[in-house]
Amino acid sequence: MKKRKLKLADRLIAVIDVNKKSELNRILSGIGGKVSTVKLGLEMIYSAGIGIVDIAKRSGYDVMLDAKLMDIPNTIRGASLAIGKLGPSIVTIHTLGGKKMIEASREALKEQSAKDLTMAPLLFGVTVLTSLDDGDLKEMGFGGGYLATVKKLAGLALDAGVDGIVCSPGEADLLRKEFGEDFFIATPGIRLEEDSTGDQKRVNTPEDAISSGADMIIVGRSITRRSDIGAAVDIFLKKIKSAL
Repeated sequence: MKKRKLKLADRLIAVIDVNKKSELNRILSGIGGKVSTVKLGLEMIYSAGIGIVDIAKRSGYDVMLDAKLMDIPNTIRGASLAIGKLGPSIVTIHTLGGKKMIEASREALKEQSAKDLTMAPLLFGVTVLTSLDDGDLKEMGFGGGYLATVKKLAGLALDAGVDGIVCSPGEADLLRKEFGEDFFIATPGIRLEEDSTGDQKRVNTPEDAISSGADMIIVGRSITRRSDIGAAVDIFLKKIKSAL
């Protein structure tokens, strides 16, 4: 895969995890077209239905559908065919599901796009959630710590054909050094210095994430819970630009 060149607006993905279409529309309006892509996650999907993808697209945004796919390969193949019909630009899948599952999703997304004469969405592999740290992984049976675990899962996912990796900002530099530049890195767990970390354990600032090798940062509450959403977007874009 050859990475496409990113504009500044491509580098900030705004997370919209609300439970009403009216809230979705309010936030889309507040963003004001300043970013290219919005991430629609599980709360939004299960509360308002898959029609939210069309709502966002009609408002002029690309959609990162944060489906976090994980099941047996045959089930994921069917789910990926259905997702492909929705027309998202990025789909997320859990790397813990294994190489065959990831390959099944990749092939199904390409198959559906060929039928629809559209561009296949990018497939991004989720490694270790930013709400987990070494203690959590040890409790789950992963003895090597999150750095080693992220590295292993990212390598597996890249071998299976993903276009990007989702990891915390602290792992971006490690993955760049290990696997090179020919894939995207998107990092959640982004906070301004004055923000609360909430339920995230592995966090960093926008500048540090981009400087460490991330192509895109994924930001939710630090934008969508501000009274002036557009102004919050401007702050993050300015910080990204300063790190490029």
